[in-house]
Amino acid sequence: MSLISFIKSLFCKRQKIYNMIDTFGCPECPPQDCPTFLERSVHQKFQNAIKSYNIIVVYGESRQGKTWTIERYCPAQLRIGCNASMNVDQLKKEMLHVVGLDVHTVEHSVTEEYSEGCTASSSVGSEMLISAGMDATLSSAHRETLTTTYDTVDLTKNNDFLNAIKQNSSGKYFVFDNFHYLPPAVQQQFCSLLKEFNYQGIKIIIVGVWKDASRITALAPDLLNRCAHIDVGTWSVEELETVCARGSQALNIEIDSEARAMFIRCAANNIGIFKDFLQKYCQEFSVYQTQTSKKMLSDSSSTIKVAEEVIAEAYTPLHDRIINLAMPQRDRKDSKRMRLKIVIAVLRLIVEDADAKTKIGIHLNTIKSKLDALCQEWEEDLINISNLTQELGLIHLREENRQTGINFIPLFYFDKANKKLLILEPTVYVLKEYNNSLLSDIAGELEKSVKDSSEIEQQTLVMS
Repeated sequence: MSLISFIKSLFCKRQKIYNMIDTFGCPECPPQDCPTFLERSVHQKFQNAIKSYNIIVVYGESRQGKTWTIERYCPAQLRIGCNASMNVDQLKKEMLHVVGLDVHTVEHSVTEEYSEGCTASSSVGSEMLISAGMDATLSSAHRETLTTTYDTVDLTKNNDFLNAIKQNSSGKYFVFDNFHYLPPAVQQQFCSLLKEFNYQGIKIIIVGVWKDASRITALAPDLLNRCAHIDVGTWSVEELETVCARGSQALNIEIDSEARAMFIRCAANNIGIFKDFLQKYCQEFSVYQTQTSKKMLSDSSSTIKVAEEVIAEAYTPLHDRIINLAMPQRDRKDSKRMRLKIVIAVLRLIVEDADAKTKIGIHLNTIKSKLDALCQEWEEDLINISNLTQELGLIHLREENRQTGINFIPLFYFDKANKKLLILEPTVYVLKEYNNSLLSDIAGELEKSVKDSSEIEQQTLVMS
């Protein structure tokens, strides 16, 4: 080594090595030293909320940073992962479990022996009979065992349960992640406990993918103005650019502008999906950690390949879920295929929306107008507004695989207060931004089913 190189090695700061997954990955918990973690205004709102409220609701689209926000700014947490098979008692048991108080059933038994002329316990009674010269076996008439069972914490007694968790969770938040997975009835029952939690000073964070601030207070009206609602929001183009720039600097790479522009457009303002594009693009160039010398990542065929790979992963499950929602397993004669028509109308509205304004919700009147146009096009009776409103109010429950107890995020949710249908599944807009004909094809497949069923009905009428 030359003298100049030796001096440079002494005084020049050694480059830090970052892992590509830690840089552009999205694990459940943010890496301790993640170079792409971006401080956003929502983070300050959340920090203010944990200083001021016992009940906090963090909501927003999937893969937008809800869990990362809580992990980074609320380290004193007791996490409970919700799932579709849970009931309220199981949620209570999980709360006790995370504070170290598992519920056990204790069995207590007392055995008594009854002898002729006297009553005694089995051990003492036998000894007395033997010492008196009597046959203990013959003198013993019968034996009775009294057994009682009880739980270490009685979940049916709210005071016992509340005292147990209050004493063992001081200063910590119970975080109910994926609250949307719970059956609606269980959500309702659990929310009825929130006022008492608030009164007792038991701290709760509820995390879900809905987009309306009133979701929890609609289930627990007593909490109005007594809890904080934190909308994690979507990511701006500038924020996504910043994440890409920070990650590129950490890995000592440069991603060409064509690839960046496509990935930002197709990510539909979703940070998790955007990072998925970047991660796969880095893998195309065998970049798995910080490069020793700056590396340019630029190849149009690789850009297209990565985009097609991400889209292919999103398309099939989304296609199947939309078909599953639109085509119920049992078709009532008086339904007029209403749900099918609603899904087709919504898909058409999304495809036709050049500015993606439907991302913030599609108004009831807009859906009604499109639905009327469909009915007129197919020469079928119009669907009245009350029936439409009723079906939209239940649409998040209608997907057929809901019956299997599988954890899933509903495709749509109707915000009754604002009369808007919200699109909860972000990949809908990923497909739209990449190639909206993909959504048109799904709508076309559904429309064909309408025409086919109409032809079958006509043939049946002719034959009869």
